[in-house]
Amino acid sequence: MNERANDKKTLRNIIIFSLIVLSCGWIGRLVDLKVGTDDNGSLGMLIWIVSPLLTMVILRSFMGDGWKDFGIKLNLKGNTFPYIVSILFFPILAVIIILLGHNLKWLDAANLSSSFVAAFGMALIPAFIKNIFEEFAWRGYLAPKLYSIGSNRLFFHICVGLIWGAWHIPYTFVIMHTTESMITFIPRMLIGVAALSIVFGEIWIITRSVWPALIMHTVGNSVLDTLFLKNYLVVPKAYEFLVMPTSGVIPIVIALLVGFWLYRRNTTLIKSKSSGMYIA
Repeated sequence: MNERANDKKTLRNIIIFSLIVLSCGWIGRLVDLKVGTDDNGSLGMLIWIVSPLLTMVILRSFMGDGWKDFGIKLNLKGNTFPYIVSILFFPILAVIIILLGHNLKWLDAANLSSSFVAAFGMALIPAFIKNIFEEFAWRGYLAPKLYSIGSNRLFFHICVGLIWGAWHIPYTFVIMHTTESMITFIPRMLIGVAALSIVFGEIWIITRSVWPALIMHTVGNSVLDTLFLKNYLVVPKAYEFLVMPTSGVIPIVIALLVGFWLYRRNTTLIKSKSSGMYIA
């Protein structure tokens, strides 16, 4: 009875969390319409960014979720490999995009220079701060709570990804630099975020720590946003659907391949641990 009651409470809180994070961006946009925006952002965007983390804190502190599965520990022992993946995934993805895009004429890399290193370094701290708000919510709350009620791993990765992706939609028009119609862009973006969620989720599964996801997200934003938003890589409109981060067909395929590889690898490790054969 206690387990069933706990599952109901957890499911209730997951629904509350999801409804709040899916609505906070639209509330933020309404606030922006009333108050306005400037070059430094807006009150509405602050509401959008802060609401998932604030909701997580309230649910964990006052609604019975507790902090046991928050994943605040680094859990470095035996987890060198997933930490390496979290650091290298997006840089390797960027290299693949550049090589394929350059050779197939899908992008122009003529502006790529040594100044990228400095621009990347300058982007790290702002990205890290921003991603505390995101990852402490997605991998610090939604992923562990969904997993705790016994959902199929791939199913809960996709659920996290779709909610995470849908959270972006109200500000997609602001933060996504694309000339593509939102009618075709948003569905592909949701698929892309769901694919990435498998990678993030499988790294969380094996480490049970929020830090690899925070590191991975920070490196990804710093590398890809700098490359594309600072015009180190210029993508013709006709090829945006192929190479742009998150929404591009190439990044989506790579994320799916890596995600399913990690899924199979982790499934073997979990089975080995449960049978007492795994040695960390």
